[in-house]
Amino acid sequence: MTTLRLAVAPLASMVRSAGIAYIVVQVIIWHSFYTADWKRLAAPALAVAWAAMVLVCLRRRSPSSSFTVLAGLDSAVHVALALGAQGCVPPQVRDDMFSWLVISMSGQLLVPAWFAPGALSWLLTLTPPVAFWVGATLQPVTDRRTMTGATIILIVIGLAHTFARRSLYARAAAADEAVDEAGRAASEQYVVLTTSIERREHERLLHDTVLNTLTALARAGADDAAEAMNRCRQDVALIEDALGGAEDPAAGTRRTVGDLVGAVQAVVADMRERGLTVHLDVDAAGRGALAIPGRVSTAIASAAREALSNVAAHAGTGEAWVQVRLPAHPVDPDLPRGLQVMVRDRGAGFDLDRVDQGRLGLRRSIAERTADCGGQATVWSAPGQGTEVTMSWPGAARSSAPDPAGLARAERGLAQERGLAQETLSW
Repeated sequence: MTTLRLAVAPLASMVRSAGIAYIVVQVIIWHSFYTADWKRLAAPALAVAWAAMVLVCLRRRSPSSSFTVLAGLDSAVHVALALGAQGCVPPQVRDDMFSWLVISMSGQLLVPAWFAPGALSWLLTLTPPVAFWVGATLQPVTDRRTMTGATIILIVIGLAHTFARRSLYARAAAADEAVDEAGRAASEQYVVLTTSIERREHERLLHDTVLNTLTALARAGADDAAEAMNRCRQDVALIEDALGGAEDPAAGTRRTVGDLVGAVQAVVADMRERGLTVHLDVDAAGRGALAIPGRVSTAIASAAREALSNVAAHAGTGEAWVQVRLPAHPVDPDLPRGLQVMVRDRGAGFDLDRVDQGRLGLRRSIAERTADCGGQATVWSAPGQGTEVTMSWPGAARSSAPDPAGLARAERGLAQERGLAQETLSW
């Protein structure tokens, strides 16, 4: 509705400008009539001055309630002109439908028709044409048939504006209602999406901590009690941190690049305590250049933790390498954009085409977790040649909202992971 009114205001300004020019041209053409009696210039001068003031109001103000007052005053001024300005029109054009008075009044009808309230717009639009007919009958030299035709034309112009305003305003109101409804639906979907992401992240955390620890305990010997207790303490700390201080996963809160490095360093330290030798390499070329959303830092660090856990559990080696490449500064187009964290090992490797679909670590804890924050995870591995897991995030342009495709993929595996969690915990 606001857009429609803002579009009508310039149109009304153009019409008023054309009306001012038309009045000035007619005064110049019939200057002999006006120079014979300077009082005859009073009416066209008033019309020009008032049109100029309306023009200024239309250009400087946005359509609002003040335009209702403007429409009322505009109609009142033109009613006065219609009743008393017939004598200021040269007799040669007084019977013409294109006299400056008729043109001025036809341009005036646009303001009350579009900016006055509904019922009032009808009154303000029809009153000036009727006043024009009354004023015309007061002049004995006026051809009443021609003036009646001019009056009918003014009424038709006013009604056309009024019906157009009614039709377009109705469509604009319907469009506003549709936009509001879409906004409400989007808000509801946002709540559902946020809740679903948070729930899935808690389930991933369950897989990365409790389920992995129970699996390790099933494989461990009696001499590993101290290590098991230490691992359980770490799992409890991670879960308490996630449940007690979790941020909104869909929020745009920013953290510095150093927070990501610190999170990866903490993950590396935990895995070293579990006996895995981890070599950390941080590419500092872009350190501090770009801010990274907190949820991206958390997701990438958690995915790196799961990748290192897979090395410890399945690679058959006690050594892994972690490389962190930070985002480059946006003003330097020659430097690569986006962040990248790579975890690789020289262990047994595996055939990607033969991975059990029931394995949730790569699919849920790494791939879908990275996709939910707007990033992408890729895995390369071959038997006997080790494994390389790369988590990348392209930058702020794609991080403003969770990935709906990732949500759809994740929901398909939700029931499967719940069943696995219950079965393992029961065991």
